[in-house]
Amino acid sequence: MKKVWPFKEAANIATFVSKHLFSGDAVCYAYHDWEDGSWQFLPNRGTQQSDVMLVCLEDVYKLDTSIGEPADLPPGWMAKRDGPFSPWSRSKDHPYPVFADDGYYLDDATQYERLYPDICQIPKELDRKTLRAGDLVKLIFRFANEWSPRKDNECERMWVQVLAADEYNLNYQGKLLSTPHLHSAIGEGHELWFHPLHVFALERAGDSD
Repeated sequence: MKKVWPFKEAANIATFVSKHLFSGDAVCYAYHDWEDGSWQFLPNRGTQQSDVMLVCLEDVYKLDTSIGEPADLPPGWMAKRDGPFSPWSRSKDHPYPVFADDGYYLDDATQYERLYPDICQIPKELDRKTLRAGDLVKLIFRFANEWSPRKDNECERMWVQVLAADEYNLNYQGKLLSTPHLHSAIGEGHELWFHPLHVFALERAGDSD
């Protein structure tokens, strides 16, 4: 019986792997890239630049179907295990909030524009990648587990003031300017890190003057 394809990404998406996986090493690390959604699969050994290969995701899945277990990793997360028969453990590989630790996480605003282009038009990518201290951005806070089915009243859109920019990693530190109407996990003044992908709306410092 043919296995159901477990990934949201297409089978032919380019995927970074170590050449040692095709020489018998087990996949022990899986990374789902935050920026472009690509995947990386590595063995339990140091990986040099010369070891890296670019293959189709389907090629890795055919090699080891157990990578389908962490296929639901959100972008910016990683999974690891000690060996081919060990369970996978998951952890975030980014500075952004996650529900287990913070009681909420930030939705990817670009998905709203992709799914609802007639009503959701987010700022241009260049604008989202050149934020400055003092700018105001609207983020979408979801107060539910990343993997849980969507329900009404889980999300709130709130304004955040940019405090600092990590230009090298394209991360921003911000401060929440209001308190959620329906949730008590965070309040006005709460500080967090976010990414250009999280920016749903933008108001430049000084634009309202």
